[in-house]
Amino acid sequence: MKKWFAAALLLLAIGYTAYGLSTLSLYTSSGRPAAGFFPLLIGLALIVSCAINLWGDVREWQAERAAGVLHTHQTDPAAEGTAEALGIDTYRLDGRREYGRDVAITFVYLCGFVAILKLVGALPAMIVFMLVFLFTFNRAHPLSNVLYSLALPGFLYLLFKVLLNASLPTGPLGF
Repeated sequence: MKKWFAAALLLLAIGYTAYGLSTLSLYTSSGRPAAGFFPLLIGLALIVSCAINLWGDVREWQAERAAGVLHTHQTDPAAEGTAEALGIDTYRLDGRREYGRDVAITFVYLCGFVAILKLVGALPAMIVFMLVFLFTFNRAHPLSNVLYSLALPGFLYLLFKVLLNASLPTGPLGF
């Protein structure tokens, strides 16, 4: 399954890069980098990283096939013993079913981020998104959550708005 997911990500990265190259120009008439330059760099980095990931997954799959190993869900022996003692399903104890819930929560947060982006502006929306996301999935570290929620959006705002002069949604406060 991993190799198919990695292959799908590689195809998406190739499609993203091809779309960026076909719709955006790389250079302006004066020879400076244009809007297509950044997506090209990101796309190439995605293609390389996805190709390396796919290569590793295919090699792992081939090694498992050659060894005759069937890849099934295997729990930690300690977790299995604890589950038996408590009468709990080891699959649930492993936390595997939690991933669907986490994906749904992340999807809802991203939709909320997109919804408030134009209302409050890019910087406040990024800060709110990071705070909500980190306090949902990293409750044990409130100080680092606040620091990351201020530092990363601040860095991205400076990079795109100030250095690259990119157009970001502005809110009532002007940023």
